[in-house]
Amino acid sequence: MSNPILSLQGIARDFHDGIQVRRVIQKTDLDIYPGEFTIIAGPSGSGKTTLMTLMGLILRPSEGTVYIRDIKASGCSETKMAKLRQQNYGFVFQLSELLPALSVMENIVVASGIQGSSVTGDIKKKALDLLKDFNLLDCLHLRPLQLSGGQKQRVAIVRALVNDPVLLLCDEPTSALDAESSQIVLDSLKQLSKDKTRGLIMVTHDPRVFPYADRMIKIEDGIIVYDSLISKEQKAL
Repeated sequence: MSNPILSLQGIARDFHDGIQVRRVIQKTDLDIYPGEFTIIAGPSGSGKTTLMTLMGLILRPSEGTVYIRDIKASGCSETKMAKLRQQNYGFVFQLSELLPALSVMENIVVASGIQGSSVTGDIKKKALDLLKDFNLLDCLHLRPLQLSGGQKQRVAIVRALVNDPVLLLCDEPTSALDAESSQIVLDSLKQLSKDKTRGLIMVTHDPRVFPYADRMIKIEDGIIVYDSLISKEQKAL
């Protein structure tokens, strides 16, 4: 097995509700590998979205360490954390979060400008190549209101990929889609997950997603109660 892209070592996360401290992620070790479509599932309030935000360097763990490509991230400054997110991560959310006043192409490349660098010709070419791969070239100059839900999510995926992230994090990207749109989006993500240089993690409670997983992780009350990778390793003993 290759080295992990992401490694969580003894991480936990507490929240203070003004009265008491509540631990929402119990002490956890977890490695994520390239070329895997990993699904994190669990009921509402189980901690799956909090776990993803820790993986994505959006939240800091209350204890433990996060490594992205062997770089210790959890103790970094906010500026360094933002740089690590920019260099390594792509994010896709439940709603596409496209800017309504911008075209599809502008929505895809605007993130590069926000991150502090100019939008280069290489970025625009990469965006065009991805739009072609996702069968979205005809939508190039359309505004988000002119797109279907499935098209919006595929544009969001292209936007997440344009800077070549090594880790793609998806938070419930199909839960608001109809069955046909969901399948198109999932087929696209499954194809992406075959890239041996990139890991793909999806948080979901949508059972339509489960058959696409290479690895299934289930979380309850902030504890990983099942990990199919560990189960496979145990069976091999």
